Amino acid sequence: MLREAISNLPPTVQSHFYNWSDFLHKRVIFNMPDSFFHGPLHCVRVLLYALIMGELLMKNDAQALTILAHAAVFHDSRRQDEWADTGHGARAAEYYAEFCQKAGNEDIPYQPESACLMHFHDLNDEKGYAHIDKYFAGDAGRARLLFSIFKDADALDRLRFGDYSLKVSYLRTPEAVSLIQFARNLVNLTQRL
Repeated sequence: MLREAISNLPPTVQSHFYNWSDFLHKRVIFNMPDSFFHGPLHCVRVLLYALIMGELLMKNDAQALTILAHAAVFHDSRRQDEWADTGHGARAAEYYAEFCQKAGNEDIPYQPESACLMHFHDLNDEKGYAHIDKYFAGDAGRARLLFSIFKDADALDRLRFGDYSLKVSYLRTPEAVSLIQFARNLVNLTQRL
């Protein structure tokens, strides 16, 4: 059923999605692996939304899709509870850095932008943008766009809590707004898996 839901997406999105979804399930260790709200299934949906928006907004930037994929598959891996758990993004970024440095994981080169997206995804936008402006000054515009895409991808999956949980006015990109019905359908589909 999931394959059918994404069969009309661009081939680049599909190949990245299958590759990184498989990676997530085989290699990323979650503190809360059975959580419907913040476990692997949530990260898979965020991965898909991020890849779709990345393809639309960052044309011909293959590295951008990799950055978004790394952030998506690791971003909630270090959650400790189902609530706000402020700081879980920083813990995920630390886990990601350690993972990339570990022997046997040379196929996953560390992306500083991915760590940034993870670290600041559970904090307000201004903190993330300030960090980007300071540490990615040479390419802050690109990093800000990646951050907006990732935050919107995570926000779209708030639909798993019900329609009332997504504040459309908080979405940063028109592309995210255009994905609301797709996200709603995907949440409904994956609740039945």
